[in-house]
Amino acid sequence: MDSRGIIFTIDAALALIPLFILLASLANISNADTIFNSDQIRINHDAQDTLETMASYKSGGDESTILQNITDSLIINNNSAQGILLSGQIAGSYLNKTIGNSKYTLTEISQLKGQIIASNADVKNGANVAVGIRSYGNYTFQLFVWN
Repeated sequence: MDSRGIIFTIDAALALIPLFILLASLANISNADTIFNSDQIRINHDAQDTLETMASYKSGGDESTILQNITDSLIINNNSAQGILLSGQIAGSYLNKTIGNSKYTLTEISQLKGQIIASNADVKNGANVAVGIRSYGNYTFQLFVWN
């Protein structure tokens, strides 16, 4: 190869560098909407993990789980306001201990049609709300968690 060939090859390679930088920039811009920060990821996991724990954690000395106690309270009281109140006390005492500083709202969506069971804040005022869903018996619980 003569000296002119080497110069043209180097010139062509250098001309491609700005093109690669432009393509990389465009690729990052299109993916920017799908990147979550660590707080959003943590909250998403907290919502579902809390419901899963409620379905498996044995409370007190008996062999029943938190969700079982909640559903039993609703079944015994025929989904009445008294049953919702008792269920809210069970859920609230557990959620206040486990959620920490996060806000939450626990609802039941299949039998009670979105009735709030336990809450420490209004979900309408929340930003970056994560949702977890868990069925137990004939009941489907939906937990909203946010900061």
